[in-house]
Amino acid sequence: MPSRISRLLTRSQKNKQAETDTKRKSSSSSSSSLPPGYDAENRLDPPDPTAGFSNLVLSNEDKKYNFPTSDEIIAHLKLLECFYRLRQTIGATDGLFGISNSLVTGRGIDASETEQLESLAKLAEKRWSIYVSRAVDRFDIWIRNVFADQQMANLDWMEEGGPQAVLYQPQPPLNPSQDDVPPLDVLMVWHAYMLNPRAYLEDCLRNGRVRLWQTRFPWKAVDQRIDRETFAYEPGHLAVSAWGVMTGGLSWSNFELGKKEVCCPHCGGLNLCDWSTCGDGKGDRSKLQFGRLASWIDGILVSGNGYCDQKFGLACTACQQDIDHSSLAAGKFRSDLEILIEDCTPMRGTLLDLQGLPGASPDLNVDSSVSQATLVPNKLLALGLREEILSRHTRNARTANESLEGIREMINEALEKHKYMRKAGRRANSRTIRAETIAIHRMMSRYEDNPSPFALDLVGAVIRQGSFIEKMHHIDWLHSPALFGTTKRLITKYDRFVRIMADGQKMAVPTLDVDLAWHTHQLSPSGYFTYTVKHCMQFIDHDDKVAEDTLDDSFEWTSKRYQKLYREPYSECMCWYCEARQEQSLSASHRTFRTANGCASGGDDQMYSATQASRPNQRISGHNAVQLQGRSVGQQHADTAQNHANELESVYRSACARARRRGNPEPERDGYYYSDAWGSPVYIPAYSPYDEPLA
Repeated sequence: MPSRISRLLTRSQKNKQAETDTKRKSSSSSSSSLPPGYDAENRLDPPDPTAGFSNLVLSNEDKKYNFPTSDEIIAHLKLLECFYRLRQTIGATDGLFGISNSLVTGRGIDASETEQLESLAKLAEKRWSIYVSRAVDRFDIWIRNVFADQQMANLDWMEEGGPQAVLYQPQPPLNPSQDDVPPLDVLMVWHAYMLNPRAYLEDCLRNGRVRLWQTRFPWKAVDQRIDRETFAYEPGHLAVSAWGVMTGGLSWSNFELGKKEVCCPHCGGLNLCDWSTCGDGKGDRSKLQFGRLASWIDGILVSGNGYCDQKFGLACTACQQDIDHSSLAAGKFRSDLEILIEDCTPMRGTLLDLQGLPGASPDLNVDSSVSQATLVPNKLLALGLREEILSRHTRNARTANESLEGIREMINEALEKHKYMRKAGRRANSRTIRAETIAIHRMMSRYEDNPSPFALDLVGAVIRQGSFIEKMHHIDWLHSPALFGTTKRLITKYDRFVRIMADGQKMAVPTLDVDLAWHTHQLSPSGYFTYTVKHCMQFIDHDDKVAEDTLDDSFEWTSKRYQKLYREPYSECMCWYCEARQEQSLSASHRTFRTANGCASGGDDQMYSATQASRPNQRISGHNAVQLQGRSVGQQHADTAQNHANELESVYRSACARARRRGNPEPERDGYYYSDAWGSPVYIPAYSPYDEPLA
């Protein structure tokens, strides 16, 4: 039977095709002994590894909630890779800030290679912390010049709901072009600042920087300045010139920043000090014992007395009184108290209520008026304790108002005295008392270990982000052939995650992919605020100081909740941690129907083989894990952590057994709570200022 194609062809077409076939056969037989000719025009070029992020569509125009797009998330990944390479460069620069590798590799150093690598990593971490401290200073100069303080918040304004209304007043955002973007170190600090949304909102309101609040992160301008192959930040001469004009002549380079300016908290005199002096001495090598190089290096790194050193201290050139970090933090508190008395500008940490809202708004169906409890700390200080805290006659270097510890004791004592609380307008019911206590704790957390002009220690915020940035580098979604599919799915997953947060039963913990979308959304502050308030009835903060065992419990709950609501696994990583947690959250019937590779569902983002299981894919986002300090609390944490470890060990063995039955390699254990950014595992101590109870 003739084929359908032959029936459609005309006779002339058939004849022409027959002639063509005859010529082709003849040509083939005559040249069968020769290799085919090389056609340069038809050669296959290797795939472009940058194709997935070369032509992003980015816009400065606001959209509904400013919900993150795939292109914005990809631009964010490029920026994080840029930050990662900056950190590597700074840490590896021998001699930077006076910190030389010769402390580890010089003559007379008898140590193993492992010890040397660990010690070099500690030197790199110290260089990085100094660099970040200088970057925060430069960011402060930039933000003061570009976003000058305007109408600062005041107590009367708060009681009338003014701050909430200001958030919705049309303010022209700053839309920098590629020719006036700030340096990379300043962008890095701004990025970390915005990822603490409540502190960021509080500072914007308190300092009258509503225009800053309305300004989104300049994705388009920044993306145009990042090289798509090297991820180097290349500003151009116009941006360098514009920076000098904006900042009053400040150098573009972080390395050219002069000495640290320190205002004396006692007399107000200006002092200059070194950023760090730990590299000045070479250490006493006679005390260096074999096998103790790392601890010897620790001693050198904590021996300095510069501003970035643990033992910072100097005598004021004007009044000769001692200055250290503690006295600077107390001075910041007293300075803010003076502004409270003179201008009714509220103390830090008292502008937002327990839902993170600064007052009622007719645009939102939320009863979020500024509670009396939020105002109590301000009234207690302004009407009751002002003289005790500000009086110079009762001040000395060891007691009372010269330290935050002394100020805290004064406040705690005042809370027990009726005459002070009556002035503060305290109510009698127990619920209000609890809210007042939280308000005071929040206020004090803005000053503890934080002499900076911001609501949080931005140096610590940047350094804590390093863990997340490091994980994004190792996952390397940027070069995945499934990049766009991955970003679309994680946007959907993030939206679902927010709805789980709205449940409010427990703290929801994001996986790394969810956290990436979450971070990207927070970089559009006003849109993120509106979105979370609408869906969660509160302004969702991003807490980057959470106890490890709390993360474990909450992640297990989040996994079960997500699977119940959406019939999909929350974490699909094959690392031992996530395999263990999935063993707990998956039902036996669900495990029966899992595919042979151990994943409940396929997808083009499943690009890692079993041999790559140790590379983190979609695990819990643990960059915000910290260990609790203090003997009793620390022991409680240690006991809880040990129970979790035993539990995970049990389910890990079950996961290994399941993998063996399927013929798959056992999931690998991989280090999780340390940083290997410098090529050697380094446990970096984390501390957090006194805040709300970590529970």
